[in-house]
This record gives sequence, structure tokens and C-alpha cells, in this order.
Amino acid sequence: GLCAGCYFPLAAQRLADSGFETGQAGSKLETADHLGASIGGVVTGLALVPVLGTGATLFVFVLLILANVPAAALRIYKPFVGATLCGRPNEKGQARGPVPTSLRRLGYTLFGIGLSVVLCSNLLAAAGRRLSPSLPQYAAQALAGEARLEAASTVIGERDIDYFKAYGTEEKLTGYVFSSADLAPKIRGFGGKMNLAVYIDTAGKLIDFHIIRSNETPAYMELLGQWRERLPGRQLFQPEPFAGIHAVTGATVSSEAILSALKTSGHRFATEVLGQTLEPVPKERTLRAKYLPDDAGMYLISACVLTLIVIYRGGFWSRLAVLVFNLVAGGLVLNAQYSTEQIATTLSLHAPTVALSGAFLLVVGIPLVVVVFGNIYCGYICPFGAAQELLGYVVPRRFKPHVPIEKMRKARFIKYTVLFVLLIVFFLSRNRTTLVADPLIKIFNFRSSIYDFQTVHYGGLIVVLALIGSVFYGRFWCRYLCPVGAFLSLLNNLTLLRRFLPPKRFGRCEFGLTADDHMDCLYCDKCRYSAVIGTPSGGRLTAEAKVPVAEEYPLRPTYAPTKVMSRYLVVAVLVLAAFVSTVSVRRFLQIIPADFGQPAVSLASVGQPRDVDLHRIRTMIRQKKLSDREAEFYKKLPAASLKSSQEQQIDKNEKSKSKMQN
Repeated sequence: GLCAGCYFPLAAQRLADSGFETGQAGSKLETADHLGASIGGVVTGLALVPVLGTGATLFVFVLLILANVPAAALRIYKPFVGATLCGRPNEKGQARGPVPTSLRRLGYTLFGIGLSVVLCSNLLAAAGRRLSPSLPQYAAQALAGEARLEAASTVIGERDIDYFKAYGTEEKLTGYVFSSADLAPKIRGFGGKMNLAVYIDTAGKLIDFHIIRSNETPAYMELLGQWRERLPGRQLFQPEPFAGIHAVTGATVSSEAILSALKTSGHRFATEVLGQTLEPVPKERTLRAKYLPDDAGMYLISACVLTLIVIYRGGFWSRLAVLVFNLVAGGLVLNAQYSTEQIATTLSLHAPTVALSGAFLLVVGIPLVVVVFGNIYCGYICPFGAAQELLGYVVPRRFKPHVPIEKMRKARFIKYTVLFVLLIVFFLSRNRTTLVADPLIKIFNFRSSIYDFQTVHYGGLIVVLALIGSVFYGRFWCRYLCPVGAFLSLLNNLTLLRRFLPPKRFGRCEFGLTADDHMDCLYCDKCRYSAVIGTPSGGRLTAEAKVPVAEEYPLRPTYAPTKVMSRYLVVAVLVLAAFVSTVSVRRFLQIIPADFGQPAVSLASVGQPRDVDLHRIRTMIRQKKLSDREAEFYKKLPAASLKSSQEQQIDKNEKSKSKMQN
């Protein structure tokens, strides 16, 4: 009813404005109504309602309908906006080139599909967390080993706490297994909340622990291998169970979150579940107050302040100094790099602990800065972007290819498809290893190892190709392939303080940007600086160093070797984008079992089948904790004994029937 009563008149008006007669517009809308009803019935009845339920499905439909309201409202109040589809005159009265509406429509389609996948994935993940127990029995049994487990529960406040008692061979109580999510629910790591299965003995000594659920970066968690081996044996019932154990450099937030979860949950289990009285915890003596930022947080705040100062008062050389500072401090020293890891954390509705820390500012602060000031992160703060721009000054400008604006527009759109692929494979699997194709995750993390040799090879090859491309094409990865740049560009239209920022001279943009497609602006500010270094202001555009405004930036000299490189730019970007997407899709296929959608069970000849955590088994094999080789000493069973209990029962029934017939 809402679509027919509100949206159809708007669509009819748009068709009429496009040149269709009234009868043609009515027939097209009627056909679209029939097709839409048929497709909607199939999708709703077979996919959305069974998976999400009626209420969530209606909510998704409301979002899709509301997505059309801004464009329709803008067209009602500003009819001249439609003129941009056919081109509109510039300052000189010359018509600009037409905006590629096909790419824009494709972008809207990808945005709608991606938004639906993200929404449905979050709904299913929330339902899974709500319906599944915080401490599954298989996780507790994996920690307890041969010990027999007995389920127990208690009530703390208004919440039921489930845990397990472990009994030894002589049926003597030897320990407990509990969940940190029940006793320390507010502890957050780099990617949000985490849940640990903790196994202690009756005296409170930590025997082992296992991470049941977390949103931490897998590359950072790999740094904790040897560090985790130092934790068993610590007394969790003591005031300071981890005295002398420091956080791991490179994974500080994750390691501190694990220590806090173990300590807090251990103390609460002793006092509120077992009823013991512990020694008072001494006040923590920290070298820095909690309200002060850490090193990464201090750097990000300083980088933003320096960037704004340079944008308003600086010039070419001061911008160059800021790029060098961000490359060294933000990249090589602190690894404060915004990547698809932070995008996944944000869209998954997770966040680190609220504080002026580097982890929180990367996830929450950077998008807010882009919303307020525009995409100044990509233009000034990104360490990898700074490396590309500095590398681009190696080759003189006259030897770089001159690419037509139309080809640059097509090439710029490809980064949105890369972002689409990475987000789809992540939210379908909820596994962060599918994001390994993004070089921003690993390029400045020199301490950690990656998941396998192939990933190292592919990731290094992507970085090398991106840096080589930036030598000949300015900000090659940033402008044409970067998924982070694509995500932040989507926020570029929301710049709240645009009117207070220095105006852009799109007529001088060497990347072909206009006021109509300023969403892709990286705030490189090259349009505001003189093309000749060494002007009276040191590169800043002044009255003495004016550059005439042109619709397109000046052509390169005819002797520049640009024809082949400019002709095949879109093809090269497409090939590299396909390669990046293939790396993520291949990782996605590796972590999704072949029998996806069916429970993985082990068929035993005796007893009931039990669930098998295939992901944990693969992880243990990859970590060399479990062998995937065939056993050396074993006895092969006859084929008859390999049949399941159900098949054996069928055989018995058939034999009994044959006897009765005889």
C-alpha cells in the first residue's frame, strides 16, 4: 500500500520527465508492479520470512522503501538536480561531460545488496548469541579432557550462571569450567566483547582457557601463542594473579582484554558462585591516568590537528611534512592503520572500550572525522596513502600517463566492487581471515605471521603491485582499488562542515573530479596548490602564482610515453581487483565446510552422535597441535562394523522378515 500510494506517483513523474507519454508510463509501471509482486512473493516466502521472521522482514522492507525517500524529496524541492544526468554548464557556459548513470545505478544496486547482507548477518549473529549457551558443553569438555563434567548453575542478581564441575577418575571434584561472558560481560578487546571458557582447579589455579567467541584480528591473536603458555598455573583467586605478565607488543588491547577477563571472572566465580572471601584487590598503580590517550591515540589526535592546520594555513611543503610524519609515526612505529578490520567491527555493531585509545579512535573516531570534515584521513593521515604519494614524486610528472577523465571515472568505481566483495564474504562467514586481501591490515605489522605461505605471497604481491602502480598513477591503490577509501568515500557526502573548509577547485583536478562526483575526493589538495614547486609561497596558490582554471588539467607533452598505459588503465585495475577478490573468496571457501548447511556429526557404532567443531579442528591442525596424518598403529575394522546403528537396525529387520517369510 505504501509503495502503490506514495512511490508510484513519484516514479510516474520521473518517467514523464524522461519523455514517456502518459500511456507508456502507466504500462511500464503496471508491468513493474506485476514483476515486483512476483519476485517479492518468491523472495519473501522462500527466503526472508523463514530466516528472519515476519517482523524483521517488514523492517527490512521499510528500510528499502525509506532508501528512496531522500532522492525523491531532493527531486521535489530541487528539480534542477536532474539536469546533472544530461550535463550542466560550467563557469564558462560549456557543457560538462555526462555523469555515467549506469555506474551510479550499479552502485545503488551493490549498496542495497550489501546493506541487506550486513543487516541479515547481524540479525542472525544476534539470534545465535541469544539462543546458543555462553559455555557449550563441547568447549568445556575440550578443556577438561578425560575428566567427567557435571552441569551446575546458580543465580547472580537476575542472571542465571551455568558452569561445569569436573570430576577425576575417583569421582573426586577436581575443578570447574565457567564462561567469562557470564562473569565479566563488560570486558572488550580490540574488536569488541569476547568470551573465554576458563578451566581452574578447586584452589583457583588456572589450568587452561579457550577463546569461544571474539572479534579480534586473527593476525594479532597469532602473536599471543607463546604468551598464552605463561598463563596456566596462575592463581585466579589471588588479588593480582598476573603480576609480572605484561601485554604483548603489537596486540596490546587483545592481550590486556584476556588478562582482565580471566582476572575479573575468576574473582567473581570465587566470591559469588563458591562463596569464598578473597583478599582485597590493591589499587592499581598506573603510569598514566585512564582518561589520557595511549600512544596510538595521542598520535591520531595529533595527526588530525596537524592535518586541519595544514588544510587551513599550510602549503605544499607543509603537507609533504605531514605525510612523512604519518608514514613514520603512524605506519612504521605505531601501526595505527585504518583497514577493513575496523570497517567489519563498525558494521558488526561492535566497538572497543570507550576511551581515548588507538583502538577506539580507529573504529569510531576516524569515521566521525570524515563525517565532520570530509575524507581527510585518506588525503593526509593514512600511512599507506602517504607512502604512495611520496613514491609518486620519484617519476617526474611529464613522464606520467595522461588518462582521459571518462576512464578514470570507470576505474574509480572498481574500488566499490572490491569493498562489496570483501564485506559479502565476511558477513556470510563472520570470519575475519576472509579480509586478508586488504594489504592495509598487514603492511605495517612486522611482528605477526600470516595464516599460510600462500596468503603471505598474495598479500606481498598486492602491496608490490600497488606501490608500482602509484609510481605512474597518483595514489593508484587509494583511488582505484582501496576498499577503505571506498567506505570512507560513502561518508564524504555527509561532510557537516564543508562550508567552513577551503573550497575545492574541481576545474583543476588532475583526477577528473567535478562537483557532481566529489564523493571520490581524497582531499589531496593538489587543486589548491601550484603545479610548479618553488612558487613564491612554497607551493601554495597565491595571487602571484595563479594557475588558469581549465575544465581538464593540462595535457602532458607529446613525448611522454602515455598511450599504452592510459589506454589499459581500466583493464589493469579490473585484473588486480579480480585478483584481490579471488584471494578473499578463496579464503572464504576454505573456511566454509563442503557440507555447509548440514550438521557435522561423527557416526559411532556405539552411543549417540556428537557435534564436531570442524573449525577448531582445522585451527589445531594449522597450529601443529593436532596431526592430520594417518595413525601408525591401528586395526582396520571390517566393512560391516563401519555401518551406522541405523543401518545395522535395518539389516536386522530385513533378516527377521526373511526368517518369518521362510
